[in-house]
Amino acid sequence: MTRERASAHMRRAKPLNDPLPATLRWMAKLPEEIRPLTLLQQFPRIGNVLARSWSDEAGLQAYFDSLLVDRRGGRRGFPPAVHSELLTLREYLAGRYPAEAARDDPKAPDDAGAAETH
Repeated sequence: MTRERASAHMRRAKPLNDPLPATLRWMAKLPEEIRPLTLLQQFPRIGNVLARSWSDEAGLQAYFDSLLVDRRGGRRGFPPAVHSELLTLREYLAGRYPAEAARDDPKAPDDAGAAETH
């Protein structure tokens, strides 16, 4: 078989549609309340990309935008649970997730202060 003919038969690799071990490790490091369980069940390849890209904030923001903003028109979008998980992950990455903001806010009441009465 000639080289040209061989390359004509080659197909583009399909994205892996199973969660990778690295993706499962990434998810285990996330706070339990924001773990994208539905996303991983329904769209594991997206979970794999998120896990692989998590340290690249600019690239990840662009990926979130490509997932959440319909620039081509007519896309169905994600099921509500998946859409919500993607929004929560984006907020968490940006430091705007409520649990993260409260933990980092020095003015936020802590558990010890909440238990005191005056």
